[in-house]
This record gives sequence, structure tokens and C-alpha cells, in this order.
Amino acid sequence: MALSSPGTTIPRTSTLPLAGVAAVVAPYSTGRHYREEFTRHGWQCVAVTPADDALPDLFRGSLDPADYLAVVVHDGDLEASARALRALQVTAIVAGTEIGVPLAEQLSYRLGLPGNAPLTSPRRRDKGAMAAALVRAGIDGPRSLVTGQLTEALAWADMQDGAEFVLKPADSAGSDGVMFCSSPDELRAAWQMLHEVPNAMGGTNTCLVLQERLRGTQYVINSVSAPTAGRTRHAFTEFWADHRTGTHLYDRLDLLKPTALMPRVLATYTAQVLDALGIVVGPAHTEVMSVPGRGPVLIESGARPEGSYDPAAMRAATGSDHVRDAVHAVITGRPDRLAVRRPHQFVTKVSLIAERDGALDAALLHTLLALPTVRGHVGNLVPGAAVRRTVDLLTSPGRLVLASDNARAITEDYQTIRALEAHGLYAGTVPR
Repeated sequence: MALSSPGTTIPRTSTLPLAGVAAVVAPYSTGRHYREEFTRHGWQCVAVTPADDALPDLFRGSLDPADYLAVVVHDGDLEASARALRALQVTAIVAGTEIGVPLAEQLSYRLGLPGNAPLTSPRRRDKGAMAAALVRAGIDGPRSLVTGQLTEALAWADMQDGAEFVLKPADSAGSDGVMFCSSPDELRAAWQMLHEVPNAMGGTNTCLVLQERLRGTQYVINSVSAPTAGRTRHAFTEFWADHRTGTHLYDRLDLLKPTALMPRVLATYTAQVLDALGIVVGPAHTEVMSVPGRGPVLIESGARPEGSYDPAAMRAATGSDHVRDAVHAVITGRPDRLAVRRPHQFVTKVSLIAERDGALDAALLHTLLALPTVRGHVGNLVPGAAVRRTVDLLTSPGRLVLASDNARAITEDYQTIRALEAHGLYAGTVPR
């Protein structure tokens, strides 16, 4: 059966499990790992997706229908998709990636299943609405303007204290379209490059978000939320110190001990942010800047698992992972970090950075993946794979997870990774 009509389902079996059926909306990127984790608990999974030709290029052609109990093709008819999920006896709905967040919330509401309120969905997708929600809640957030008019953007920037700004799409992800401006001419040039241009998540940048540029130390916080005893409880599963090269090239993230001072400060602030954004159920991936003399300030938050994420490597390194924690919350109603003891004391994620277009060299790639602290990776890291010059997270060739009980061992492997890049990692040839 072709994946082309609204509410279309492709059944894999007629026997439904007793444990439950989970629908994964947009099961791409990290979201594809939901199926394996639900299956481990005796559940089956349904995929909900737009037709392939309506997907962003980033995800097109990556869904294997054979992995799922059924595939429901959504073409905008909410009732048709809801009927299909009812017929499949779906008992939980999760968003696999950023593009699935609003639809997962709408379908959960229609089926009477736990989920975040569709009425407040814009707070969790639109970066301008996100910042406005913090203002209304009395929480420190970036000064922001959402507009479709360059003249309005220039006038707003002229009235602000400070001369550095960030211009970005309202609803994209992974540093897509993020541009820094420090003069009216730079703002005009950035506007011309972004306005009315398609973004990586399949939308069009009809409106753009202009914000103050925050300076400080950036952190990443992963969490899982669920209503417990009449109130929302947020469990913080990972805190990462985020180091970047230049403007927004991802370099490395270092896992922090949750009992340290900074994670405790971040947890208090992020809990307030999640409440303001209406995140009451499911995982969230939040980026925060700690600004000297000001404290934590939200950059953005997504109501879904972290992208560019290797659950198996994270389990080997930390004892659990963001997807496993999220599934545990769905099944038990308890938002807990599953790992009691971290297998490795030090964990780092290293993003590969290609200075130019090229292809992965087989010998150097073998050396890279055989480094003693490497526990796993994401990305198409195979000999001869083509790579593009890295300009943001989405164009990185891949990300490695490093773990050890020895911080020096991680530092040595990190330095080796950068040396391999400098000495020909991307100078291979594409196989014929």
C-alpha cells in the first residue's frame, strides 16, 4: 500500500500486544530509537509521518515501514489520523523530532492521552513565542522581536542597549540559519539571506526572530517531565557544558556531575522555564547561557529528545539515555533518571568539523573509531562517505561519544581527533 493517502496505515501484524501501543510522530533522528526501547518493554510502535515528499530533505527516505506495527500518513486531517490511531489501540503518543511536536500534542489531545496542551504549542516551537512566555512568567529570557518586516527589525535593534544581535528562523533547529549581527548593514545582509527562505525543518522563514546576543558559558540540559501527585515533576537527566568554535560550530560537550553547583542552579532555572513553556509530559532538550552578572538565560528549548544522539553509547557511558528515560516515564508515569551509578566518571561528546568538502579516508577513519575512549557515534562514518564543509550542527560529519574514568585519556583522544581532521580525515576518495 502506498504512503500517499490521509490516515493510510500499513499493518505489520493483526495481533496487538497487551502491554501497549505507542505512536511516534516523525520518528526521525533520535526519534527512531523510540521503537527499540518501547519494544524492550513489550510494546509495539506505530509511525505517524507526512508523506515522504512533504518531509524536509534531512529526513526524506529514512523511514522503514517494516519496523512498525503500522504507518499512519498524516496530510493535515487530524480527525482521519486520530481515527487511524484509535483503530490501532494506541495508548501513548510521543514526538520523535522537532517537526513532530505540534502534531503529537494535537493527536494526544484528541485521543485523551497524556500530552502537552495544543493551545500552548507555539511556546514550544516558535522561539519568539518562547521568549515571550518567559517574560509573562517573570523569568529572565533574551530580549526578542518576532517580525516579518526588516524596517521593524532595524528600528527595534536601534532602540536596544548593546550592539550585538542574533537573527534566526522562528521554528528551525540545529543552528540552522542562526546569524550574528553587530551593525545595521550586517542585519540587512542577514535578513536578505534568511527571510522567506525554506529552513531545515521544512518551514519557510516568513517571520524571523531578532534577539540580543548572549555572552557567557553555554549549557545543555536534558529532562523528562510527568505529572506526579497532582503537580508536574521535572527530572533532569543530563547536564552538559557546551564548548563551541567561533560563532556556532559545535566542538565538544562535557557531562557535568548533577550534584555540582552549576547543574543545581541550571535545574532550578530550567524547571521554571519548562513550567512557563507548558512542558508537563515527555522529554525536553534545553539550551541555556550562563551570563556573567546575570545568571542563566534561555536560548531555546525543544519538547523532544536531544538530536544527534547515540542512545547505546550513552547507556554504555552513563547507564541510561534520554530516550530510555522518556519511555520509562511514559510507561510508569515517573520521570526518573534510570542510572543509579554512572559507569564512567567522565563523558564527552565531540562533533566532527570538516574545514572543506571531501570524503572520509578509510585508514584515518579506522584510527578514529578505534580510539580507546570512543563508545559510539552518530553520522554516516564509513570509508569514502562524502562530507560537506561544516558550518553548523546539521553539516557536521558526525558526533563521537567518549567516556573514561580518566579525564586525561579523554583529552588525549579529543586532541587526536582534531589532529586526524587536520591531517587528512576528509581527504579520502568516494568509492565508485
